[in-house]
Amino acid sequence: MYAVLTVLVPTRNRPVQCAALLRFYSDNGLIHPILVADSSDSESAEKVCLAASGVAEYRHFSQTLRLVDKLLKIIPEIGTPFIAVTPDDDITLPHAIEASLSHLKDNRDFIAAHGYLLNFAIYKNNFDVHGVSGFTPTIGEADPLRRHYHLMRRYQPFYWGVFRTEILAAALAAAQAMQGIMFRELTVMNIAILHGKVARLPVIYGMRGTSQSHTSISESHPLHWFLRDAQSFVEGYRTYRDNLARKIRDMSVGEPREASIEQLLDIVHGIFLQQNLAHGIMNHEVRRLLGDPLPAVPTPAVWSGWHEPEWRDLTHRSKISDRRYVWRSRVLKAEPRDEIVIHQKEISKVEQQLDLYSLVGGTVGVENC
Repeated sequence: MYAVLTVLVPTRNRPVQCAALLRFYSDNGLIHPILVADSSDSESAEKVCLAASGVAEYRHFSQTLRLVDKLLKIIPEIGTPFIAVTPDDDITLPHAIEASLSHLKDNRDFIAAHGYLLNFAIYKNNFDVHGVSGFTPTIGEADPLRRHYHLMRRYQPFYWGVFRTEILAAALAAAQAMQGIMFRELTVMNIAILHGKVARLPVIYGMRGTSQSHTSISESHPLHWFLRDAQSFVEGYRTYRDNLARKIRDMSVGEPREASIEQLLDIVHGIFLQQNLAHGIMNHEVRRLLGDPLPAVPTPAVWSGWHEPEWRDLTHRSKISDRRYVWRSRVLKAEPRDEIVIHQKEISKVEQQLDLYSLVGGTVGVENC
């Protein structure tokens, strides 16, 4: 059978999570070829390679290689017109991959598709679904610059969605020269959105876990980067903005009638920064730098910790194990209600797939490692 989509799993020094994800895909009957792009140290790499045997193709890269460079090295090996890049420490749901692929097949003016992104934590036998981090609606405007505006005014990345392969490759190539992971991500997202529309489908696409990021928050979040080194942030932004303006002109998108491309980009990104450069935290940091006896700004917690379900929460027992699914009310009743609609049928479908996800388990095979 001719493959139309490749699932690409970039991983580094997370052999337990990567093995769990590969078992999850295998046990759920994922029909698409899987390619693992690993940049782990030798001990972790051997474990990842063993987990991939019989399930996925395995490639190893230098530990120092940036994600954007690793993806650009491996994408030429991919012969399918569509690609889903799935993080090793998150759970991307197979039914949502299929829904996204179907949407792209049916709508040639869309370059990517995804769904809701939820936050989860595992505590003993509890699967705690505690937040919604991705929900902004489809960006379907015809005008590329309007799509850019709607992406940035309520920025939520679609990096891990299903893409047309050639679009993702072009967006990654445009990001290579950027310094700082945040500006590389923004470049990928904006080059992609300039090429076409992005669908947010009413399905739970991914579950984001509690693993510590390999990237410092001072490199990935505008507020924390600005607090660490405002000058390098401003310099990085200027390089990113100028690069994006050149790409827009190369694409013959057209200048806005009332201003230059650069002016438009600056104002749009001013909206983005206004949402992220928190007034209270910046005042706190100024007072600390002036000598007030205040602690440094802490890194935000990805999970506040376990607490027993309340009457507003929804709990289900797994049909095949002692696992309990806890859907917090702030997920079920998340705002805006017209943008976040999670039905019981979708919850049941997700739970059925998650029953096959476990961080405990053997490797899938032992060949070729």
